[in-house]
Amino acid sequence: MVTVDEFHGRKIKINANDHNPPHCHVEGPGQKARFNLVTMEWIDAEGFSRRDLDVLREVIERRHAELMAKWEEYHGKT
Repeated sequence: MVTVDEFHGRKIKINANDHNPPHCHVEGPGQKARFNLVTMEWIDAEGFSRRDLDVLREVIERRHAELMAKWEEYHGKT
């Protein structure tokens, strides 16, 4: 997985060998989540509070173009 961004000790990553729908992974100490890059909703999460997930969604929305570009670099346009 390639780290695209870091936010408060959490890494936002795109897996070069992954499946649809387009999504990113967020990892932190004892935490992990996946966010759908089409709907901007979290797919699953572990160790994050609801508030954490809302903040992460805002960060992912701001970085959406970069995250989708990285997804499409590895997987082609969807």
